[in-house]
Amino acid sequence: MFEEFASMSPLMTHCKLVLIIAGLSLLGPWQGQAGEAEQIATLSARAAQGDATAQFELGRDYYRGAGRPKDEKAAFSWIEKSAAQGNIDAITSMGFFHAKGIGVAKNETAAIEWFRKGSEKGSATCKLNLGLLLRQGKTIQPSSDESLRLMHEAAEADSVEAQSYLGQLYFMGDRHLRPDYLKAKPFLLKAAEAGDPAAQNIMGILTRDGIGPSAEGQDQAQAEAWFRQAAEQNEVKAQANLAHFMGVASPGSTNRVEALKWLLLAKDREEPTAEKTYDEISPTLPPDMEREARALVGRFHLKQAAQRKAKRVETVAP
Repeated sequence: MFEEFASMSPLMTHCKLVLIIAGLSLLGPWQGQAGEAEQIATLSARAAQGDATAQFELGRDYYRGAGRPKDEKAAFSWIEKSAAQGNIDAITSMGFFHAKGIGVAKNETAAIEWFRKGSEKGSATCKLNLGLLLRQGKTIQPSSDESLRLMHEAAEADSVEAQSYLGQLYFMGDRHLRPDYLKAKPFLLKAAEAGDPAAQNIMGILTRDGIGPSAEGQDQAQAEAWFRQAAEQNEVKAQANLAHFMGVASPGSTNRVEALKWLLLAKDREEPTAEKTYDEISPTLPPDMEREARALVGRFHLKQAAQRKAKRVETVAP
């Protein structure tokens, strides 16, 4: 079954996590040199004089605690001032704040109003988030038709998040929509090529199994490549898929140690299929195999930590 190891990422299962992702991409890294008092003072002065960009940046800094103490209410206040002047990043962030209850009481209706304002200004992120709230809203009547239209518009505007979400939506289906693999594939392919790990994982499934009765599009080498790209980004479902693809349960597998590495990474994060497989095969594993695989797991975590550190350094560079 396609769904056996499909990735139900945060984009699919929890609307609030999509909003976190979208919000953080806009409330992104502080671009100045952290700790420079003169630059901090200059930004504050520009914001106080009514500069909408400076107000957004100051609110972003308060939200992140960059160069000043973290203060969500101050973040909300400055970003609200910026949004009132039409700053699109601030408008998007206001929807995010209201949806999450950051610096203000949680209010889905207000979040929708802000995201609608941003959508009317052409923001793909606002269109995606508005579509998600309209589809999954808890305090409003769900609207599947408008939701789908908005998410299509966001995907057509090259929003990788929207392309990934739509691909997963068509692949898995929901209460409003039946699965449609042919519709899913183009969106997933675009998102996967842009580096989205959830989309890469499902592209691995589609190229491993193909589409339709004729299994059109089967390509085992490409399937492994997609699984590997996602697994290297720590996509847990892809790690489980790659382990199975490489024959972790087969004593005759020539790559079983590496396959076991991927299985252990997924199992350690409580991925159900990986836990089940490990329970089944662990009594028969050769004595040194798990030790070797565990060493590879350790190297993987060290590599991930180094990449995170390098990314942090890069984001604070002037």
